[in-house]
Amino acid sequence: MRSILTFLILINITSVSWAFGEEIQTTINSESLGESRKVLVRLPSEYSKDTKKSFPVLITLNDEDNFKWASNIVEIQASRFGIEDMIVVGLPHSGNYSKDNYPFKKKGSAELNPQAQKYSKFIREEALPYIEKNYRTNGGRFIIGHSLSGLFVTNLFMQYPDMFSTYVILSPSVQHAPQLPVLLTDFFKENPKLNGSVYISLGDMEHQQIQSEYKELKKVFVEHAPSNLLWSVNYMDNTDHLLAAFKGTYDSLAWIYSDWYIHDTEMQKYSVDDYVSHYNALSKRLKYKIRPRERYLVSFSGFARKRLNDTKAAVESLKAAIYYYPESQVSKDKLEVLNK
Repeated sequence: MRSILTFLILINITSVSWAFGEEIQTTINSESLGESRKVLVRLPSEYSKDTKKSFPVLITLNDEDNFKWASNIVEIQASRFGIEDMIVVGLPHSGNYSKDNYPFKKKGSAELNPQAQKYSKFIREEALPYIEKNYRTNGGRFIIGHSLSGLFVTNLFMQYPDMFSTYVILSPSVQHAPQLPVLLTDFFKENPKLNGSVYISLGDMEHQQIQSEYKELKKVFVEHAPSNLLWSVNYMDNTDHLLAAFKGTYDSLAWIYSDWYIHDTEMQKYSVDDYVSHYNALSKRLKYKIRPRERYLVSFSGFARKRLNDTKAAVESLKAAIYYYPESQVSKDKLEVLNK
């Protein structure tokens, strides 16, 4: 009986340590929405260990499940150094999912839905500032929307294209907003110097109506997207509408951080200046300062020397490591051995 009672007490604690870091649940009394909204926060496992380190923020919409999936996916990818770890924020709807997320007053209309605009203001002016005030963030901002939330994120991008580093749009329900391709075309024409990143994906097993309208959306990007905008519009193999939220989150994060690593054939050509230029460009795109892992550069140096018989590439990689980690002795010692 005592063990059962202890268990019941534990599950009612809103801030718990879990295998993947710490999960916190709080509420924000929203002036924009005129009600309290639940906010879920997943902190990286190293958040409490390294109190000087700050992290990018990933906002997930739709249901609590989307937050939980994203938290697990971030943990898995970060633990294998596929992405940098991040603070995951869940902003689940409070029971009226459609009114929060459908951007327009009605199908076919360009007139905006007032409730969705209030929800947008809540995200931009209340939830995001709350997170950045109360947690160590570094300026990197990402947002993911699935289904109707995908439509919401698309419209958010058109209204506030600089608000987030990357807008991730998964299985957007374009069949409910056939006006969207036309509106997006006009937006691109009016913003030819647009930059930033947009990732859009659809499951290849989804129904024919969403597939048909999605093709029109993809056509807009192919024909009208500004040259400085980094974008990907693709399909997920063997994936239906529900699974798209999970697989799309994994794929989009892998795409966002694809330039965190450099293929070894390219690294063989790189000088220190090339490394600096590469990661400066990535930092500009992700909107926060990002650098390669020291271990990554040191490991490549050993691989280049022993397996590729390329001492020059090995030396340049170590010099880059020293540039990014001047306080570390590891790279300096290895470079000294190479120069003997």
